[in-house]
Amino acid sequence: MSENIELIRQLLGYVQDFENEGGKADIKEFALFLRDKTILENPANLEYDFNLENYQNYKSYPEVEFSTLLTGLFRFAKFYIKKALSGTSVKTLDEFGFLATLLRNGSLLKNELINSHLLEISSGSEVLKRLINSGLVSESPDENDKRAKRVCITPLGITELMESFKVMHKVSEIVIGNLDKSELLNALTIFNKLHYFHQNIQDCDKNASLEDLHEKYVVYSYRPSAN
Repeated sequence: MSENIELIRQLLGYVQDFENEGGKADIKEFALFLRDKTILENPANLEYDFNLENYQNYKSYPEVEFSTLLTGLFRFAKFYIKKALSGTSVKTLDEFGFLATLLRNGSLLKNELINSHLLEISSGSEVLKRLINSGLVSESPDENDKRAKRVCITPLGITELMESFKVMHKVSEIVIGNLDKSELLNALTIFNKLHYFHQNIQDCDKNASLEDLHEKYVVYSYRPSAN
């Protein structure tokens, strides 16, 4: 209760600031004011110069908090996905992704499919092995390279995937949570921007060291140009 009382005291302070700045008794206007004051216009609460000695306040660094929250959201999503797929023949997110990709693209070389999902060849091969053994995917020699294998989704795989789509759509609705349509579209814009950034790294510099990636895509990209 004491924590809630302190929260109310802080809120009353913001209400007073809102009134002093000419704000009207409109809850939406106040919500925007509060967002600006607590997040967007309060850089004192956000550290930008990373300091290892400040590890206890790691969330004060916006880039660290973003990465932490993104990782946490992925774990929440995995939790819901596990529930969704528990009653289907498709048991993991990787299996679902492989089937969906094959349904969309038709037959693919094994390596093409695995690489498109950013998996190691060994891990991706295990996923394919399970799908083939369960009759959801079939494999055949490639016409141009008999040493290579092509894979495609089977009629049974399509049936099982369609059933999985039903529950996975519920997962997607749970994952977006309480975002309204405008917030969802804004989030999609941001995540698509990040996707293209990281896809470019995968396409051009996948085997580069972490230090080289940081230098090329972070340090160099944001280094002021000399005029």
